[in-house]
Amino acid sequence: MNIHVYPIQSPLHDQVYLAKKREELLSSLHELTGDAYRISDIDHLYDGDFACILVESGGSEQYFLAIADRLRSPIYLLTYGSNNSLAASLEILTYIHQRGWKGEILHGSDAYIAKRIKEGLAK
Repeated sequence: MNIHVYPIQSPLHDQVYLAKKREELLSSLHELTGDAYRISDIDHLYDGDFACILVESGGSEQYFLAIADRLRSPIYLLTYGSNNSLAASLEILTYIHQRGWKGEILHGSDAYIAKRIKEGLAK
């Protein structure tokens, strides 16, 4: 399966560090699921079998708002829990729910996230 990932982050954070964390997470998920995880641009996010937004840092909320109207419900927000990624995801999820859309934060151990992605693929 092809999992497309669209990363969002604040430019105020260390981009090299964020890229390293992104690679570690996607590599781990690949090992756990056997699926291919590809960084996607917004125009091709839904070309794969599963799509998610990787919220890499706090301050990402405005970047989400800029693309929100191009997304399909349910919206999966992937986070790895550092750099205020989870806090930003919670704010984004509140916005998603206020619009009446479905959404979920994929957060926790890599094994738990992999399990939730597989369950999402089964829908």
